[in-house]
Amino acid sequence: MENNQGVSEKLKIVEKEMLEHFVRICEKEDLRYFVAGGTLLGAVRHKGFIPWDDDIDVLMPRADYELFLKKAQAYLPDNLFLQSFETDREYPCNFAKIRNSDTTFIESTLADMKINHGVYIDIFPLDYYPKKNSRLFELKKLILTLRISADFKIDNQKLKTKTVRKLLKILMPDRQKAVRMKEKLFTAVPESDMLVSNCGAWGKREIFPAEWCSEYVDLTFEGVQVKAPYKYHELLSQLYGDYMKLPDEKDRVSHHYCDVIDTERSFKEV
Repeated sequence: MENNQGVSEKLKIVEKEMLEHFVRICEKEDLRYFVAGGTLLGAVRHKGFIPWDDDIDVLMPRADYELFLKKAQAYLPDNLFLQSFETDREYPCNFAKIRNSDTTFIESTLADMKINHGVYIDIFPLDYYPKKNSRLFELKKLILTLRISADFKIDNQKLKTKTVRKLLKILMPDRQKAVRMKEKLFTAVPESDMLVSNCGAWGKREIFPAEWCSEYVDLTFEGVQVKAPYKYHELLSQLYGDYMKLPDEKDRVSHHYCDVIDTERSFKEV
């Protein structure tokens, strides 16, 4: 049986290939993007993957993201699938993925959904954050997020949260309608001087000044030249604090929660 390190290294190879396709498409179509989260941190601190992590995240301004969704599949080889709630009927997220359909990466929370479960890279849209009524925006976002996640497999959730999710599922039985409502919530915000990622993993830390990514610089990620916001120091500091300092050894773990990972067999066979 292969150890976790071996699986992780194979994952990185598959994901790097998808990143290369993504970058080529963006260059071909003159689309803006930048590496984000742990991928940005990895590019700055390690010039590649964080050694104990194995995922790739990119952010695209909304207009570029929408163009990418329209054009990218035509550039991708047959085994790579551009996944969104438009292309994969049950896919429950407001961001896209490029999936390798010849592989398997079944996340525990989404295991029961009839979607493409290949190894992936994440592509997040970058939207404006409201100057006014931000509390109402956050409330609506929370409600829709809880409704969407009501269909996820989530263990050990608090009774109060579980009850709210069940109630929202009764009030909004159509999950995919909630996904579209959340999409509209983000895209309806008028232009402002603040931006927000549709990732959700970083909470308030993913809200930042638009000026931080008004220009881009080149960084290297596993030998691939990628774009980063020219204020990447400010962004990484907001996300991680002293980001050049390595975490304690006990915290150097991947945060994926998966039922099955297989880089050599399609999810269709699992």
